[in-house]
Amino acid sequence: MNSERVTTAAPRGLRAVPDLTGLRLAHRAILADADRLAGLLADLAAGARPVSPERAAAIAAYLRRYNRAVRAHHRGEAEILWPLVLDAAADPAGAIADIVRFVDDHRALEALQTAADAAADGFATDPAHGAPELAALLARRRDLLIDPIRAEEEHLLPVITAQIPGAAYAAAEAAIARAGRPGTARAGEVDGDADWVRGWLLSHATAEEVRRLLRGRAGAGAGARAVAWPAVEPLVQGYRAEAEKVFAG
Repeated sequence: MNSERVTTAAPRGLRAVPDLTGLRLAHRAILADADRLAGLLADLAAGARPVSPERAAAIAAYLRRYNRAVRAHHRGEAEILWPLVLDAAADPAGAIADIVRFVDDHRALEALQTAADAAADGFATDPAHGAPELAALLARRRDLLIDPIRAEEEHLLPVITAQIPGAAYAAAEAAIARAGRPGTARAGEVDGDADWVRGWLLSHATAEEVRRLLRGRAGAGAGARAVAWPAVEPLVQGYRAEAEKVFAG
C-alpha cells in the first residue's frame, strides 16, 4: 500500500470542485477497448478474418499495454484515490462497503488479465489455436469491467465532487503520477508506455476535454502530467497508427 496520504483539508470558503475529466476519460477508454478487444478476438476465433503472424504480434503487444494501463489505473485508485474518498465521506460505512466490493472486483479482473497476458503470448505464436482461449478471457474481462466502473461513477464520483476540495483531488492526481517513474503520465507505467497511454487516452477525448486537461496540467507545476499543445496531435497520431494495425488489420 502506498504510504503517501493526501489531505482533504482546505481553507473555508475556498473549496473548488474537483475536475474529474481525467478519471472519466480513463473509464471511457478502458470500457471502449475492453469491448473492442473482446469483439476483435471473437471475430478471429470464429475465423471471420485471417490474421498474419505480424498482426498477431501487434495485437498481443497492444493487449499487454492496455492491461498495464488498466493495472496502473486500479493501483492509483486503491493506493491513493480511495483513501482520500474514505477520509472525506459523510457516510464512511457506505463508502467502505463500496470500496471493499471494488477491491474484490479488481482482484478478479487482475486474475483474468494475468491469464490474458499469458494467452496473448500463445496467440502471438499460433493465432489459429490461441484465438479461442484469448477470446473467452477477453469476453469475461469485458463483462467484469462494466459494472464496477459504472458503480464507481454512480457511488464514488459524487462523493469526490461533493466532499473533496479541488486542490486535494489535484494533489491526489499528482501523487498517482509520482508513484510511477518520474515523468510518466500514469502510476506504474513501464518504459515506452507513457506516450502510448497519453495517446490512447487523448484519442478518446473530446476537444473540450483536451483543453480542460491541458489547462489542469499547465497549472499543476513541474513534474505533473503536462502535455504541451504541440505534442497532442503526434501522440494521438502515433497511437492511432498502432491501433489501425491491430483493429483494421
